[in-house]
Amino acid sequence: ELELCLALAKRAGCRFIWLSATVDPRFYAEYLESAAVIESSAFDPEKAAEVRVSNTSDPVGFLGDRFMRHVQKEKRGVAVFVPTRAGTEQVAKVVTERYRGVLTEFYHGGEPVTKLRPFLEEDGAPHPFVLSMTAAGQSALNIRGLDTVVIEDAQFTTLVKKGKSVLTRMPLGANEILQMAGRVHGRVEDGEVWILSERDIQFENLRPTEPHFQLAGDPDRVAMTCADMGVRADELDLPVPLDRIAYRRAVELLQTRGIIENGRLTRYGREVEVLPVDRAWGELLVQSDEHLVPIVATCASIESLHRMLRQQDNDIGQYVVDGSDHLTAYAIDQDALETLGTLGSVYGLPRHVFEQEPLEKWCEERGVMMRSIEDAALAIASIYRGMDLELPRTLPKLNGRIDREWRALVARVMPFDLVIDEETSWGEEVNVSKTSVCRNYGAVAGEIVYFADKMGRARGSISGSNIPDEMVWEFAKPGEAEVVYDPGHRRAPLRLRRAKEFHGFVLESEDEGIAAFPKGLEDQARRALAAAVASGQAYHPDIPGVRETLRELREVFRRSAGTTAAVNESVLTDHLMARLADVNSYAQFMETPLRIDPDALVPAEERARWMALPDHIWIADRSYPLDYVIEGDTAVVRARIPAKTLNQVDEEELPTFDRPLHWTVTRGKHEAVRAATLDEARQQVRETSPATRARKRDAEEGGGGRGRTRGEGGRPRRSGQRKGGGRNGGDDGGGRGGRSGGGRRRKGGGHKGRRKARH
Repeated sequence: ELELCLALAKRAGCRFIWLSATVDPRFYAEYLESAAVIESSAFDPEKAAEVRVSNTSDPVGFLGDRFMRHVQKEKRGVAVFVPTRAGTEQVAKVVTERYRGVLTEFYHGGEPVTKLRPFLEEDGAPHPFVLSMTAAGQSALNIRGLDTVVIEDAQFTTLVKKGKSVLTRMPLGANEILQMAGRVHGRVEDGEVWILSERDIQFENLRPTEPHFQLAGDPDRVAMTCADMGVRADELDLPVPLDRIAYRRAVELLQTRGIIENGRLTRYGREVEVLPVDRAWGELLVQSDEHLVPIVATCASIESLHRMLRQQDNDIGQYVVDGSDHLTAYAIDQDALETLGTLGSVYGLPRHVFEQEPLEKWCEERGVMMRSIEDAALAIASIYRGMDLELPRTLPKLNGRIDREWRALVARVMPFDLVIDEETSWGEEVNVSKTSVCRNYGAVAGEIVYFADKMGRARGSISGSNIPDEMVWEFAKPGEAEVVYDPGHRRAPLRLRRAKEFHGFVLESEDEGIAAFPKGLEDQARRALAAAVASGQAYHPDIPGVRETLRELREVFRRSAGTTAAVNESVLTDHLMARLADVNSYAQFMETPLRIDPDALVPAEERARWMALPDHIWIADRSYPLDYVIEGDTAVVRARIPAKTLNQVDEEELPTFDRPLHWTVTRGKHEAVRAATLDEARQQVRETSPATRARKRDAEEGGGGRGRTRGEGGRPRRSGQRKGGGRNGGDDGGGRGGRSGGGRRRKGGGHKGRRKARH
């Protein structure tokens, strides 16, 4: 969270010494209030590369016979930059199969950098070679003998949309293209840069831009860090706008889970925050039994089963735990440690260590990322230190008991996202990931990842662990009983509802009519009845009078410009609660008089004063109604007149009111026009009249715009009317239907026009 660290350090008054490559430094200079900026360049104009743009967007298709003959003939060293791990593996696989004489390798974030040793040593790798990489190698590696770069114009970046982090495919920015091309451009002689893009990219015009920042990629961590320091993220001087939706949701979630209270971490929150894992895994570690800590710690240390494996070629059937990506990943790591690992020490700290070559061979045979095993060992050691526990030599093997206890722990704590039958509790469709071993049906607890489909719409997928139905019901909690008034049940509209919920999902609900108020829910029942009366939904003898009183009091409020007491359903509900204080059953409610005395809410003299205001206006010897309204903070009176009367209004003859006079112009079936002045009303009526719309449509069609095809005389052709053939014939034909000769043909040919009538 670079952005959050910058804001917190700036708040603490730190001074910065910073280093940045390729990007425009002005942003850092301004945001960090730098006293000076030192810029340097290693570009040699005499070594400028030849840059070409190819509209072949597929790297595998580009690396065909023609290009590879060029590579082999000139013994070139080629780096191919693609956006995905699977893409790097695919490029390396295809080139290896087709061109045996070319040294081929791939590298991405899941691979150890040691596999690139031949390319990094002084002598470099033997030419020709092709090295496919993700962005992980665009700036961190100096490949010896590299003189050709192929760049796929694509990247996957996370965009925050409505509080969701959506993985989106986008074209590369100027910074990324310059960084990748800079591996050879201005560095080596006879360099070549190929950009695979459908865009018209003018490489010589590219300039470094400001870096792309993103805050709230992990909103839980942002909220917990700020709560730990006693600050709010929306009060910090952040380098990017805060995604307030995601931040607010994160704070609300952490409050409901007991991690944050009154803006600070609780004791439980501090225990979770101090662990070097994401919030969900921290909660599981804090609440798990000691014998489950190795399982939770290992699962927390592996990013995901998907990123642990090579997608093109893997063989993990022996490790698959049905319905759990978490336990499948654990089984792989546990076997690697048991087979090849030992308990060692790194920098004086205990850690599981592996011999390089045997581990590399083991991972190659199974299609497992070697980097994921090494990173997991580092993370497990860190977790055990954070919990003050001794790091074990081995990890326990999975069995049926551990499997059940793991799923029960997840079901009890449920710190993850939850999907049941591929749907969230708020009704959003989320599919189980294609690479997951979980079943599509039932409950799946894990992490929802959003990605943009080809149409740009956010789609969700989940991977994690299936929770058996019996555990869902076991850990479901009964919701609080609720008394509601449902007018759909005329005989027993007062209802008692109970629901059994599992982390937002309603598993079952009970709805029964009640006569006597349940013990402990008397006030809730009275409020439900009072609210039903105030809204006019209740079945009660006094409802007609209540509606009339409420209508009058609301009209008084509008006419008084809000100076009298506001009488809405909420106020009326509170007023009726006092009348129902001794009511304890629905029968007593029906017998209790509830007619409202308006004098108790607004004095009669006050009501009479405001109701005496005129309720109509005379225009051209005709009367039209007046509506008193409050628009925002301004009280106005609206005259409601038809459009045909608009031009008959003489402003000099209009009466004077105690508030601005606005206009509502009705136009039959069309939407009414609302305006503050007569001139404005007339202009809006002219602009939206059918005649004006027809003229605009004609102008658009005359200028080549889209619209209905015109018939004879410029009128729209009627449905079924042929082109060029009106009722009396058109330019291309005569008579009905536009057929040449018109009308019905007579034997022997006939003549143009209609047949003569017989006499």
